[in-house]
Amino acid sequence: MTPETATEAATETGAATIRNTEARFFELDILRGVAAAMVVLFHYKHFLIDDGGNFDYAHMPLHGLLAPVYIFGQYFVELFFSISGYVFFWLYAEAVSERRVGLRNFFIARFSRLYPLFFLTFIAVALFQWAFVTLYGQAYIYQDNSPGQFVLNLFMVQQWLPGAQMSFNGPSWSISVEVFLYAVFFALCALRLNTPVMIAAVVVLGLLFKYLQPQPPPDFTRGIPNFFLGGLIFYAVQYLRDYARTVWLERVEKVLIWLVPVLWLAAYVVGHDLIWGPVSTWIESHGIGSSSFLFSTDSFVYVLVPLTLLALGLQQGKWLNLEALRKWSWAGDVSYSIYLIHFPLQILVMVGLAHLPYETRADIFDSPLVLILFMAVSLGLARLSFLYFEMPMRRHLKDWLTRRLAPGTPIL
Repeated sequence: MTPETATEAATETGAATIRNTEARFFELDILRGVAAAMVVLFHYKHFLIDDGGNFDYAHMPLHGLLAPVYIFGQYFVELFFSISGYVFFWLYAEAVSERRVGLRNFFIARFSRLYPLFFLTFIAVALFQWAFVTLYGQAYIYQDNSPGQFVLNLFMVQQWLPGAQMSFNGPSWSISVEVFLYAVFFALCALRLNTPVMIAAVVVLGLLFKYLQPQPPPDFTRGIPNFFLGGLIFYAVQYLRDYARTVWLERVEKVLIWLVPVLWLAAYVVGHDLIWGPVSTWIESHGIGSSSFLFSTDSFVYVLVPLTLLALGLQQGKWLNLEALRKWSWAGDVSYSIYLIHFPLQILVMVGLAHLPYETRADIFDSPLVLILFMAVSLGLARLSFLYFEMPMRRHLKDWLTRRLAPGTPIL
């Protein structure tokens, strides 16, 4: 998963000149930022795991309000994959298939954007884990931090091997999967196989690969279906905009404007045991079964997420004031930053506090004020990182790689 904005992706390979004013999809930028915040909230539970590795959701701050995020927040990663798929097919697919963007430029753009912060947070976590192990005798949260894992992380392929475990900066597992998805995406487009039928076939293959695995499936399998499902939604948006009769397009838009918010509310209710518990009991007593697809995480991943992208794609630039959207687009700017920074911040905090008795730590971290402080500090560091580290490093690394990998230049 690469939580970056459509504008960043566009300007890296010159796609902005292809899309012109369309190159900023503010609605997806903001949604990406919200999704990043949900993942950070999901990982807040790291602070409240006791010395025996146990955890009680009742200790989570604002549990009555945020329970669905604390329990199911990990599935916003699938939303990241789908947004990435939509954006890449929107900006790159045609340009790559028509040879306007080659492998060299594509690689330089992706590497210069992803690797600086990935490397920095990876090394930071490696150092913090060393300090944590020295002080407390074991690693914090992610235990498999072997030399082999170090090398795999260094090359961003830590999730590519069978049986891969999360290691070092654990949330970066999705970045590793995203890198793999970029390679598959580029290959399909370069071979001019980026047709809706072929992409639908890739989605089906991805689903088969995921669900034929021993359950629960490896995290690696979460990327393929959702990334290319995002691409398929992009093609659906294009078809409806270009070929659907105006009256049918308007009807679809009106249905989605009401249906998508209702489904998000339903997802919140279903994910909230305090609200959903009595309803679930009633459903089960009537033989419907609360574990059916309608009430499962799969319905969120494969129904609600695609419908949300479809609604935003059809309504792009229509239903909210452009200037209002622009003011909130910073949420997308910092989504990659906050995603990679929040765990290093957690382990740094715990290096100083893990010696306290669990009861004392629980009293600290079950406070809503501490939760707000943690989110604020994470967001502040992410903003500083984006402005003063990621963007300058991207420019410098991109310029260096462009010179180093210039056609005809020998690589020594």
